[in-house]
Amino acid sequence: MTPSAASTIMPSIKDAYKDFLNSECGMKSYNRFKCTLYGPGDSLVECLDAEVLGKMPFAVGSKLNICDVGGGDGVRIRRILRYLHDRFNLRFSLDFVEQSSAQIRAFECRDICGFTEVKKHETLFEKWWTGSTYDLVFLIHSIFAFDDSDSFDKVLKLANSNGTIVVVSNAEDSFLGGLKLILDAEYSDRRFEISDVVRNLIGRGVHFDETRFQTRWTLQANDLQAGISSILDWLSLGRYQDLPSGVKQTVRRYIEAKSSPASDGLSFSEEEVVLVITGKDSQSAGAPNPPISSGAELR
Repeated sequence: MTPSAASTIMPSIKDAYKDFLNSECGMKSYNRFKCTLYGPGDSLVECLDAEVLGKMPFAVGSKLNICDVGGGDGVRIRRILRYLHDRFNLRFSLDFVEQSSAQIRAFECRDICGFTEVKKHETLFEKWWTGSTYDLVFLIHSIFAFDDSDSFDKVLKLANSNGTIVVVSNAEDSFLGGLKLILDAEYSDRRFEISDVVRNLIGRGVHFDETRFQTRWTLQANDLQAGISSILDWLSLGRYQDLPSGVKQTVRRYIEAKSSPASDGLSFSEEEVVLVITGKDSQSAGAPNPPISSGAELR
């Protein structure tokens, strides 16, 4: 590679993602983004509870070993554990793995400590080692910085023989997926997406169930610019204002094409994908089975 060619290549999007998420401004950016899409009650978790977790055959009153990989500030796993405790009277031992020191500091667990033992691990998942296996493993919007398929192979080893791995991400061809393609174009690599997980599972002959649902939200005229800015700031990892005017114009056209007029604002829709892998399947490698799909919609 010539020096001039090397100077035009952007750094790794995966490294940029990790660095941004490890900063206070990155944490605040993600929380604004999450609130814009999913609201204060977090509709993504509500749908995950209703469509996936609430239908699992948990033994009432049992204790589960849980691992949450890349759980951010812990708000989502706390919501999930409160739901499972209230519905099935479950207790938990939680290993919480998060590389961001800012997010780890923000994890407040007083509301779950009555039924959950919490161990926080401030480290990259790739560098973390555990001798434990788990009844439930969660990766909720936390696969994007995986180095390669080897990282997901490590995930598959976390579930015990009766355990379940739950992976949640936006569909690669969704509204957010298209925005990421535009914003990430100049990086030297690409994010690890849900399609990479699916290819990995199929290649290993691992069966999985797939559920898709739509998250819909509307930005009113007085909140439109702030709402769009919160999405673009997070997806661009804080660099949107510094992007070339041509890229910004492409983004504006994309948003116009992918949104729908609403009363005094614009409406958007985002497709989410949930993959459910059982421990007995993750530890085997037979002939691949097609995913079982079902649909749910949030409004």
